[in-house]
Amino acid sequence: GRGFAMWDIVAECEREGSLDTDIEGEVTNPIREFCEGTILDGSDGDDRGVMLSEYLGIKRIVISNGTTGAKFFVKHFTDWFVDGKLFAAGDDMSQRVFKTVMNKARKANGNGSVELEEGSGIEVVCLPGVSPAAAKFTYLEKRDAWEKGCYGPGLADYEAWKDESRNSANSRQQLQTPDSKRSKSPRKSATSPSPSNKGSVRIVSSDLAALTPENEWVDLEVPARELRPSATLTNGQCFNWLVVDIEPAEAGDCGSTVDDDVASPQKQQQSAWGTHDAKEWIGPLQSRVISIRETPTTTLFRVLHGPVAGTKEDLRRYFRLETPLAPLYEEWSRADARLAKIATAIPGVRILRQDPLECMFSFICSSNNNIPRIAKMLSSFRERYGTFMMDIPARGEDNGGSSVSSLTVFSFPTLTSLAHATEEELRGMGLGYRAKFIIETRNLLVESGGDDFLLDLRTQRDADAVQEELIKFSGIGRKVADCVALFSLDQDDAIPVDVHVQHIASRDYDPTVLGEAKSLTPTIYKRVGDLFRERFDSYPGWAHSLLFVAELPSFRGILPADVVREMDEWREHEQRKK
Repeated sequence: GRGFAMWDIVAECEREGSLDTDIEGEVTNPIREFCEGTILDGSDGDDRGVMLSEYLGIKRIVISNGTTGAKFFVKHFTDWFVDGKLFAAGDDMSQRVFKTVMNKARKANGNGSVELEEGSGIEVVCLPGVSPAAAKFTYLEKRDAWEKGCYGPGLADYEAWKDESRNSANSRQQLQTPDSKRSKSPRKSATSPSPSNKGSVRIVSSDLAALTPENEWVDLEVPARELRPSATLTNGQCFNWLVVDIEPAEAGDCGSTVDDDVASPQKQQQSAWGTHDAKEWIGPLQSRVISIRETPTTTLFRVLHGPVAGTKEDLRRYFRLETPLAPLYEEWSRADARLAKIATAIPGVRILRQDPLECMFSFICSSNNNIPRIAKMLSSFRERYGTFMMDIPARGEDNGGSSVSSLTVFSFPTLTSLAHATEEELRGMGLGYRAKFIIETRNLLVESGGDDFLLDLRTQRDADAVQEELIKFSGIGRKVADCVALFSLDQDDAIPVDVHVQHIASRDYDPTVLGEAKSLTPTIYKRVGDLFRERFDSYPGWAHSLLFVAELPSFRGILPADVVREMDEWREHEQRKK
């Protein structure tokens, strides 16, 4: 209450002893996302919960355990300072501990000082720890520091906020759409669709149908066991699809059924990518803007922009429908009894064949990031360097959803359109330290042969060799390389490994890959991947992805009870170990 909140910097880590210096492999809480209003409500990870629709107005961040905590905060949030969104408080302790990162911010922004207008940034305060072990300060010194640096200004801000709220009933309308600060020109009125931009607007299928009434739904002619977009477009391998609401009156037109929850304006999203029970999506795909709809028996598509001819063939290639999925599910189920239970509950999980350039830059942006912020970055990236495709109607959530605005769709940039992009431009768009990676990767990719170089990797049959080629690029480690290889280059033996996949492998196959591993070294990374490759002879990357999908909270409700129980027991076991 009173405008204060408490949160740990670290969400999870490995620590053998009791000292902060013993911490390894830490994963931070999404503090930046909380402060910027893009955290997922009720989440305990990047891929959970519902998007908050309002900016929370955070004024200051107080580091409560002295210089140790401040250094730890800087370690993980340097780019936040460099982006010009954080600034050190004026007291001696804060100025001293944040001096280096503030100098880095000044250098990155090309000026001698970082001067922020009042209210335009968040103040970061370093205060002495209150533990008796922090004996450098007396009790009275600690109390005075906390009064001046935290409680006094915090309570004053809280009272000012209450007064403003009472006197300005319309203040929240300033944040009604994701783009209220944008130019009012038609092309700049909204960002490109992305799976996280749906906070205050919704897209309705009947509105989209009115854009191109001459284009009917077309059957992709693929049975449910071979493709479920609800499990394929929502598992984190792509970032260009946005959920569309289907109204009951028109659901039956294509042989689909829609329950009240699916059709509701405020449909709850349990995952940052969407929900397993969404039925329609819209997104830019190469030169087209396409709607995809899942029915109980097949998958439909409708072209909203671009050439209609050849779309079916292109979508079949995109979903890799030349590879029969049902026989793979049967083979994997024979190799893993737990997967067999999951396969029954979650059919149709496929690996996409995305454009390699789009996949490459998208996953560079994904590094140390969360879905809402990735989507925001890529939306700005498309708008700045891509080509305008179309405006699509979007309904506001105010006034019963009757107000209509629009979202503007842009194509993904090409190497040609990125030729004159600069690191400064990208930083200004919020890419932070990743801006340098984008520029350096663009340059090396051009030198290496551009799109032809990436398409040539698609013909290679050695996933390890492809990984080695990709990690030569700036900002691409082994996990990102394997994501690009699996999701765009047909490298079906590639296994993207992160701490979540490491936990799956430890729980289901070999406990030592977690017990012995302090961090994901190249050796441990390969060991984890080999566990999947040794168990699943055919398309192990696909099998790994099915197991990963089952861990997403949006699918928890449809899993067998014993599988959910195993997950919970494992999680509790790991928590007790910590």
